[in-house]
Amino acid sequence: MSSGAREQVQTLLENAGRVLVVAHIEPDGDAIGSALGLAWALRRRGTRVTLACAHPVPASLLFLPGSDAFVARWRQDEDVVVVVDTSDTARIGAIYPDDGRGAAPLVVIDHHITNLRYGDVNWVLERASTCELVLDLISAMGIPLDATIATCLLTGLVTDTRGFRTRSTNADALRAAVTLMEAGASLGDIMEAVFRSRTLPMLRTWGAALSDARLEDGVIWVEVSQEDLRRIGAEPSAADGLSNLLSTVRDAEVAAVFREVRPGVVDVSLRSTPRVDVAAVALSLGGGGHRQAAGCLLEAPLPRAREMVLSALRLAMAEGNGTRMNADRAD
Repeated sequence: MSSGAREQVQTLLENAGRVLVVAHIEPDGDAIGSALGLAWALRRRGTRVTLACAHPVPASLLFLPGSDAFVARWRQDEDVVVVVDTSDTARIGAIYPDDGRGAAPLVVIDHHITNLRYGDVNWVLERASTCELVLDLISAMGIPLDATIATCLLTGLVTDTRGFRTRSTNADALRAAVTLMEAGASLGDIMEAVFRSRTLPMLRTWGAALSDARLEDGVIWVEVSQEDLRRIGAEPSAADGLSNLLSTVRDAEVAAVFREVRPGVVDVSLRSTPRVDVAAVALSLGGGGHRQAAGCLLEAPLPRAREMVLSALRLAMAEGNGTRMNADRAD
């Protein structure tokens, strides 16, 4: 099924003169890297490509060629719309119109297992990063890699695997990295750019959040309010990476970061050990992601959002314990 979807994507893009490539809100390295990598590749064959995202590209990714070209709009006269690394339409953000499934085919390329298949063509395959799927597509289309394309795609692979440290880092991911490095991407330069990008306001945000960290029943969590960000003078992206840091706490099975986007709206980032499926929890709350890394956006005050998530996590962890105990008895 996945190869058939890829062939459909390939056919649509090969026949398109104009393409809109869309990344999700609060974009990360995989969203920006896969969008840029695809755009540069399509341009090599003469396609006119516009890049779109509802939110600005993070400062840590502005080193990528073309990162300053994203616009906050939906389709105008493009023949095909491609949405990358985005599991549902809510993650597209405010630029997604009511008639998003309109005159032009909507293509979804994603590696999240919780993807809702909201496109006309959905190429969804579990990989370490969406950039690997884009690399496969570029290869299938016979488009030669160059250093620009390779740098964008390797950035997505590096960031989504946290420098090749996640459990999703398998032989396929490493082979893809080698291919991209051989095409001219510098792993050292990418590592330097994306992992040495913290600012003093970011560190202060982390310090404020960590000073009030809570650990109960195997769940560690912190909160970042709008007031915290205003007081520190930090951007919303200052909370990025906190969930990964919390996931290193030995006594915790789940790490959660609650960031107040605006009054009544909370962004939730979840990380877990292999035993706990946080993707299922996020999906039940309207979000999605991977088994050990997921998130959701909740329309609720910060205290209410926290209780909703903690309750769902406790239930999931209790069910996980029950499953494990039953398996032990069966053995």
